[in-house]
Amino acid sequence: MTGRRFRLSPWLVRVLIPDSVIGVYVLWSPTAPVYVGRSDTSLRRRLLEHARTWPDVFFTFDVAFSPEDAFRMECCLFHALGDRTTNIDHPQRVTSDDVRCDICPNTLLPLLEYRRRVTPNPPGTHRALQADMRGMTA
Repeated sequence: MTGRRFRLSPWLVRVLIPDSVIGVYVLWSPTAPVYVGRSDTSLRRRLLEHARTWPDVFFTFDVAFSPEDAFRMECCLFHALGDRTTNIDHPQRVTSDDVRCDICPNTLLPLLEYRRRVTPNPPGTHRALQADMRGMTA
């Protein structure tokens, strides 16, 4: 991710990012992250769309070499920034291939295990959720 935050303006996006580049980005208010996103086709086009609807924000970005890499990068940012952004839904997978979020099983399965030990629930409740998480497709 670029260390510097750039003001989200159409002319600057056109100067910094070639049209065919794919990757991830974070939109920032002056003090905090606001939104995490990616483009699997044109990072420039996606940021230009945001420039029309997000006034007075900044952006950072990183280039990806494949849509699968961009997905993994976006998942990392989504989980790292947590509820500090306006993102509600988990990033969507690129295709139905084997590419999954590398973070979800490592963060959610231990949480389910902990809840199973601490919270008295009917038998099998968390085991069913855990099985769903192991087979989840992010």
